[in-house]
Amino acid sequence: MLVDAHFHADDLCRYRPDFASWFAPLPDGASHRGLASCHDAAGYQATLELQAAAGARWLVSFGLHPQLPVLDELPLLTRLAESGSIAAIGEAGFDFFGDRPERLRNPANLERQRQAFEAQLELAIRQGLPMVLHLRKASDIIFQYSSQLSRLPGFILHGWSGPANEAASLLQRCPRACFSFGTGLLNGNRKAAACVARLPATALLTESDAPYQPPRAAPKPGAAIVRAWSEPADVLPTLALMAAIRGCDCQQLEERIETNFKELFRL
Repeated sequence: MLVDAHFHADDLCRYRPDFASWFAPLPDGASHRGLASCHDAAGYQATLELQAAAGARWLVSFGLHPQLPVLDELPLLTRLAESGSIAAIGEAGFDFFGDRPERLRNPANLERQRQAFEAQLELAIRQGLPMVLHLRKASDIIFQYSSQLSRLPGFILHGWSGPANEAASLLQRCPRACFSFGTGLLNGNRKAAACVARLPATALLTESDAPYQPPRAAPKPGAAIVRAWSEPADVLPTLALMAAIRGCDCQQLEERIETNFKELFRL
């Protein structure tokens, strides 16, 4: 079965109202696997409603996104984590892409994002939950938390595009880390391809980040966008490209990635 380790059901439904059928049970009773991430109460409720309406099977995570590092949703996150209502905490992390004033890397922004991240990391450790990490121009910061992260049952570095040596170094410190790849790889990200080639298969996952990572017509910057959104089906060409990069059998890699997902979430 295919794995979409990171998507946003509440936002994707605006582009593809029928997307949930991807996760519905197949004739043999199995289903594709996925993790839907939410960052506010409305999104969480919408995700549950979409899941129930379609009879879909996906896990749910909830987190304080670093692009909005405020603690107003922390009480809800704490209740969800303590009640066993979510499978993971996140997206959490750091975003210093610099495209908006609050994403400039300066002491004030760093402190705000640290406060939100550390609150979630402490909660994840306390509840024994995996985390979903969002990092943009901040991969160096995560090394400062490697000892705490190693206490988790695992964590996903979603949309990973850092250098392969950083990925290998982090994996050495945190052996249960998983690096998730999506349409960034399809769109020609060379660092992501180098990581796919170097990392052990036991550390790999696939994702769509739907609807936020639209695929391009060719794997190069500036190529035309195929559609205005990404969707879970994009994990198919992503998986095929990962297998080609690694020079391995696609079916075997698919099975390995499913096993990685199941082990991370104790399924």
